[in-house]
Amino acid sequence: MNRRAVLASLIQFDRSLSDLRAALSELPWDSDTVITLKRDDVAVILRRFEKGEVDEHAVEAWANLVEVREDIRFELEHEETIATAIHKLANPYLHGQVKDIVSEMLVELR
Repeated sequence: MNRRAVLASLIQFDRSLSDLRAALSELPWDSDTVITLKRDDVAVILRRFEKGEVDEHAVEAWANLVEVREDIRFELEHEETIATAIHKLANPYLHGQVKDIVSEMLVELR
């Protein structure tokens, strides 16, 4: 898989965490931005959580994988909103569990 395909898979969270981690670990760290994470992408993950398709630990792990990527840019004019959402999801001990903040976050991502 090429970098763009791996990152698209990460953004869509359409593979298991272990598969995503393995694919990401094979990519070199130095890279220009190749893909954009949009507000809707984050909202889709949160809605999947609400439906029970992914659990809190998976959402946290997903956000941690996204947070450290320099090759993922955030949607123009919404960078701060997306960065804050990813940070909150990746750090539940600082910001609360996903189940407690999901509704508020979905409003912020509109």
